[in-house]
Formats: sequence, structure tokens, C-alpha cells
Amino acid sequence: MKKLLIITGPQGSGNHIFSRVFSTHPKVGGWKSLLDNYWVSSGQEHFAKYWVYPEKLTEKDFEGYDYWSVNVSCPFFYKQFRYIPKIKEFAEKAQSFGIDVQIAIIVRDSNINELQQIRVRGGITTPIAQEYYYDTLIPAGFKVHFLDNEAFFLHRKHYLKWASEILDFPIDYDNPDIFKFINEDPNKKYLNYVKYVEENCHLRHQKGKEIYQNQ
Repeated sequence: MKKLLIITGPQGSGNHIFSRVFSTHPKVGGWKSLLDNYWVSSGQEHFAKYWVYPEKLTEKDFEGYDYWSVNVSCPFFYKQFRYIPKIKEFAEKAQSFGIDVQIAIIVRDSNINELQQIRVRGGITTPIAQEYYYDTLIPAGFKVHFLDNEAFFLHRKHYLKWASEILDFPIDYDNPDIFKFINEDPNKKYLNYVKYVEENCHLRHQKGKEIYQNQ
């Protein structure tokens, strides 16, 4: 039986990164153009039109591989228009072909995710994704998992090995090409060091010593 993993997440949560992670495996059909490019427009993803017109999806679209990984952010842009992707209908159509379908929702720190959305899209769109996931997608009855952006960058191949086992889906976690375009954790550019006044730190340290000594 063919297997399909639908990866989705709020805008800026790591859709491109996880698409590259899963598409790297030679047995997985997916967003292969990301293997040689840091970024590709979501409208150029192989299945892009089907998030708007899922009824046009056919069995031929899944030829060539026994495993498929597809990706869409929520919301997403297709031909310069913003859409709520019809993930539920896409999944149901694929399932009608006898394909085993599961869904993975990407999780990224909410504060950083919002900063990224404001920087790129000029506004926060996470609530749009959450409403769709909670009210439409998760109740549809498909197996739903959560992919952790922070855990991926912290544990790297060890996290991917675990994810492969949980999803029962091939991931080439030892392949260095997964990190070809990743020089550092993308969260880093949104972080600012909080500088404490040295005098205040010293006073708090002294107070702590006094409390400890008087116990």
C-alpha cells in the first residue's frame, strides 16, 4: 500500500525545511526541487493546484514512488491569491485511491512564528491555521502527528530517526544534504540577549547567599 504524509503548518513554521527533510530520501516522492534550492515558491510545489482543486487529483499523480510527502502552509498563496488549503478534501481523495494517509502539523515557538509572519506577511496568520486544524482537519479522522521545529534543530538526526519510527515513514536522517542550506537555527535571528545590570545581579547573588546561610 502506498503511503502519503501531508505536512502542514502555519505560515513560517518550517514547511520548506521539513519538505526537504522528507524529500531527501530516494524512496520518497515529494518536493524534489528543494533539494537543490534553498527556497521555492509554494505555488511551484508539485501538488500546489490540488490544495485549491483537490477534485482534480488522480492516481497518476502518485506514480513512481510508494511513499509520498506533500506540503502546504495554512494559509498559502497560489497564483498570487491567499487560500485556506483544502487538506481534508485532498486527503480524502488520496485515500479513495487506496493510499494510507497521515498528517503532520509543524510546531514552532509561537512568539517567533508570529515575528516571522509579521516580517514576511505583515500580519499574524497562525489563528487562521489553528481554526482550520481544530475545526476541520483533526476531526476528519486521519492520523495526525505534530512535528517539532525546535526539537529538530536541537537533536537533528536523532530527532529525525525518532520521527521516522513514529511515522513509520522513511527519512534519510544520516544524509548531510538535509542540512545543505542550514547554517544555524533559523530562530537565532529573532533572539535578543537580555542584558542584566551587573550590580543588580551581584546584589541578588548576595541576598541568595544570606538566605541560604540563615536557614
